[in-house]
Amino acid sequence: MSLSEKCKAFIKKRFPNLFYSSYVKDYLFISNVRSSIYLSIVISALEICMLIMVVLGIILKDGDQTFLWILHHAISYIILLATSVFMLLYSIAYLKGKIKNQKIGIFLRLFFTVIAILFGLYISFASYDKSGQAFAFITMETFCLCLLVWHPINHVIILTLSFAAYLFLQSRLGPITFSIQVNIFTMWVALLMTGLNIHHQRRVEAQKDENLEKLTLYLKDKSLKDELTKLPNLDCFQRNALKIISDENNDISKLRFVYIDIENFKNYNEKHGFRAGNNFLRKVAKNIEELFTGEPVARFSDDHFILLANSEGLEEKLLKLKELILQEEANVSLGLKCGIYMPQDRLTDPSVALDRARYACSSIKKHFSHDIAEYNREMNREFKIKQYIINNIDTALKEGYIEVYYQPVVWAADGKLCGAEALARWNDPTHGFLSPGTFIPVLEEYHQIHKLDMYMLETVCEDLQRAHQNNYPVLPISVNFSRLDFDLSDPVTEVSEFIKKYQIDKKDIHVEITESALTANDTKLQKAMNEFRAQGFSLWLDDFGAGYSGLNVLKDYSFDTMKIDMQFLSHFSENEKTRPILMSIIELAHKIGMQTLTEGVETEEAYEFLKKIGCQRLQGYLFGKPLHKDVFLQKLMNGEYQVHKE
Repeated sequence: MSLSEKCKAFIKKRFPNLFYSSYVKDYLFISNVRSSIYLSIVISALEICMLIMVVLGIILKDGDQTFLWILHHAISYIILLATSVFMLLYSIAYLKGKIKNQKIGIFLRLFFTVIAILFGLYISFASYDKSGQAFAFITMETFCLCLLVWHPINHVIILTLSFAAYLFLQSRLGPITFSIQVNIFTMWVALLMTGLNIHHQRRVEAQKDENLEKLTLYLKDKSLKDELTKLPNLDCFQRNALKIISDENNDISKLRFVYIDIENFKNYNEKHGFRAGNNFLRKVAKNIEELFTGEPVARFSDDHFILLANSEGLEEKLLKLKELILQEEANVSLGLKCGIYMPQDRLTDPSVALDRARYACSSIKKHFSHDIAEYNREMNREFKIKQYIINNIDTALKEGYIEVYYQPVVWAADGKLCGAEALARWNDPTHGFLSPGTFIPVLEEYHQIHKLDMYMLETVCEDLQRAHQNNYPVLPISVNFSRLDFDLSDPVTEVSEFIKKYQIDKKDIHVEITESALTANDTKLQKAMNEFRAQGFSLWLDDFGAGYSGLNVLKDYSFDTMKIDMQFLSHFSENEKTRPILMSIIELAHKIGMQTLTEGVETEEAYEFLKKIGCQRLQGYLFGKPLHKDVFLQKLMNGEYQVHKE
């Protein structure tokens, strides 16, 4: 660093207000440009008036002036007028954007100031009226140093030099009295303080505006960028994508929306911690930017990224991205899944396009041999059904399109009815029958399942109340609850309130929770189950054996009844392993104090075997399919279903 740079750095540190940012400099410059317009107009008008008075001889009537005196005055008026006009023209042109060079403006302002002060000095000391010698000088000083804003150092220099020149000329005319010295010093101080005060106010205004603009830019940047990766966010991406699609110069048949999902990133976080996980996502973001330079990319959420890319070489780039991700971590089995969607026309909504790319990505989540999937016609059909379900679940519940069907549960010992399971069936006026296997997973994915489950619960309670009131046979009903119900609502409170509202017995409701919904150390669910048990409800474990954590579930949770999944009865006659496995499960359940119910019983052979090995309850097509409540009630009333005495 040179000596001059060191000195500048020292002064800047000690006197920060003497150095301005480019924004403050521009603000002060434009402020001077605007002031220059008014100042130029005022001085031009004054000088034109003075020239008219000279031409008309009005000035000659007020004293004894020579022709040479008049000529010199007229020339000085013309010079100041011309300088004012030049400054006026530049200021107007700059504000209109026709001139952008600020150096010309700075020079004109300085040149005008020098001319104006010289004019004031000349007029003051060429005046025939000795009593008014200082007026022209003070007027020009006020115009140039108070209407225009100068840097404090420049202000002091110009003011001091001009007053020194005034004193010098005053001394040439005669001795300077103490009174004159005091008056001149007082005026110097007044102009100095006025100029510095104006400069301070303008500088503070400029800095406030600068801070406000910085805040605005920061908020704008934050609203358009992802805070972690600094990539554009979803909102910014959609705007850019819409511009590209709408541009007729772009061939949309070559454009592809891509949804990227990093597989097993949760495991990476668990192994290395969230800080390392965040650093990893930043690296992924950088790799995406470098691979897709010039194309819109964004972070969608968590470990999901999106982009709008050219179809040419797209798969190669995505596979390269996967390779880079795998290179980052060898101990965690990371992966990459990508969904692709081609916009159909220029009216394609980017949000819809991304949903479809995301749907394509989700279609290969469990397919380890597929990393890239493009949205196709079959997916389109499934996607539309999916969107229909989400958009119409409230209407379906309100209008009764979703109804409760009851499937019989029998006592194995005598085959008589001992209960039923409540199952949802959606008969839609547009799509007809929608399978539970279609709409239930969708409702779970979009966290809407609690609406269905609470509706089913209340409908069952209404049916039980009606049965009591009409002296119909009353059977305990099993009602299914999703794990999400305990996050999205309060099933314990809901069940208790419905029991009170419809005045039914707690023994009439069996609370079923699916095995796959249970995880180890789930304190929230365990607390809810303890509350159910404390209130006297029977807890049933649904679909035991369908998942991979069956034994852990039996260890960590307490249930009254185990429902053995129907998969165990698949190919019952042909598979020799089925019988010993079922025997072991039922024996284990009895040892830990649980009753058993086996689902999917369709043959007499399976029925006899399960009864023989001690399974208490059975359910399946052998005893009855799920039936509409009216049909189910009719079978009960006409004796087709015999009810167990207990």
